[in-house]
Amino acid sequence: MEQFRSINKDPDYVTSLQQEVGVSADGVYGPATHRAVKAYYESPVIIHMGKVVPIDSPLDIDWSAPLYELDDGTKNWYPRKKDPETICVHWGGLNSRHCYNVFNLARGRHVSSHFLIGRNHKTGEYEILQCLDTGLVAYHAGKFNKPSIGVDICMHPEPKYWEKTQKWYPDAELSICKIPDPRVRGRKLVMIGDEFAEVCAQFLQSLREATGLIDKPVCKSLEIMNNKQATQYSIVGHHNISAKKWDVIPWAEKLYMHLDDEIV
Repeated sequence: MEQFRSINKDPDYVTSLQQEVGVSADGVYGPATHRAVKAYYESPVIIHMGKVVPIDSPLDIDWSAPLYELDDGTKNWYPRKKDPETICVHWGGLNSRHCYNVFNLARGRHVSSHFLIGRNHKTGEYEILQCLDTGLVAYHAGKFNKPSIGVDICMHPEPKYWEKTQKWYPDAELSICKIPDPRVRGRKLVMIGDEFAEVCAQFLQSLREATGLIDKPVCKSLEIMNNKQATQYSIVGHHNISAKKWDVIPWAEKLYMHLDDEIV
């Protein structure tokens, strides 16, 4: 039960949770407890800082792709000393399981993320994977690892993968980027389609709420910031953290820049 590892480090918490949701209180969080918890909250749940937290997600949160320990024993995380302060958005992979495999097979390299959003490689349906407890620091943004939660949008922006991208995301478009940022301006790129962008945006909004970050604005700028500046926002793109990164400049407006406008 690798996917429940983080929660099971605190059997007293698990026992209390089991008593609350009305299942046998043996102090071990497993599939039966997980089903009971979701039924009790009548919503999907995430692992946030070692605890189960309900989330108003557009999709169930799948915990079946953990990154707590790779096949070679590598641990692509380390303990977080304080609550995360922001969410950092990336892109990667051709679908969610492909992105997961890139992380899981990264022998000798530290790469990981907390959440992956994309198409399931078998069913073609959208899915959201939680690979790590947010209480652990993932290796996704260099100097910005410590204060952030990593979310990967599992679609590739490069035209060389266009045929494969079309298979998974038929509403994506291939076009010249007109955004006036030198990292992307004039480049032919894969643009995220409205349907997938909306799934991602809904999840990012619900993640802000579930993790207590909803009172911070999302970043609507493409400027590069230091950690202190970036943590003033609830959501930033990897492009805000490093001049060498350009994820997710072409998609940022559809993914999260509009989210504050939807808060009533």
